[in-house]
Amino acid sequence: MPTQPSPRILNFDASNDTPGQHETSLGVDGENFTPGGKAHFIFKGGGKTLAQGTAEVNQNGFASWAATVKPKLGCNGSVSVVGKDLSSGMETDKAFVTVFCP
Repeated sequence: MPTQPSPRILNFDASNDTPGQHETSLGVDGENFTPGGKAHFIFKGGGKTLAQGTAEVNQNGFASWAATVKPKLGCNGSVSVVGKDLSSGMETDKAFVTVFCP
């Protein structure tokens, strides 16, 4: 029986690009999760959990999740995310991004 590839983060962003808003938008896309299952994502920054949530995984093993954080994070700050396949228990590698400010 072939082994399932490890889940991984494809895209990840943290942005303060909405004028007049006092929040940071966070978003993540991942692949190789168990099709039809659930993926749980945890965003961290500044030594604390910023947001976390669970997304449905499509039949191709792809999952996306987004959140907003208030108050907004500082420009050029570092944010990390890790995803966990709730069906297999496998985790992604931790991904890092710098908060974007226009």
